[in-house]
Amino acid sequence: MSEDRAGEGDSGSLPFLPLPPGARGPLDAPPLGVAPPGIGVPLVMAEGVLTKAAGVTDEVFDAFHEHAASVHEPATAAARELAGWDSAAALKTSLKNWEQQVKAAEGWLARISESLRASSRAYTGTNQGIEQQFNMLRGPH
Repeated sequence: MSEDRAGEGDSGSLPFLPLPPGARGPLDAPPLGVAPPGIGVPLVMAEGVLTKAAGVTDEVFDAFHEHAASVHEPATAAARELAGWDSAAALKTSLKNWEQQVKAAEGWLARISESLRASSRAYTGTNQGIEQQFNMLRGPH
């Protein structure tokens, strides 16, 4: 393997020559008051937003479940009427696939709802914990 020329390391290495005066290197801390790269505006959520979103997800689940389940009876009846035909077998296979997809979609919706509620509890708990710690540091008012 050939030696890299001064200052021309591979893309993952640091340059071999010192930086000019005033230049900031990749390992230098950012100036005070400037967020490090990749850290943007702090995330602030209004109270109850995640819980409300979980409730909406529950409503979507209920509406989806009701309409998705409504396919079962007519498809089963049609398959019975077509007994002995290839169409009956195809209809049964389609219904089975549909029910598997419905189950998967309902699982996703349930997990999303649960995750939103868990995130809400974690976010609220973290905020309360940080506030209590700062209050202890501030001392009596």
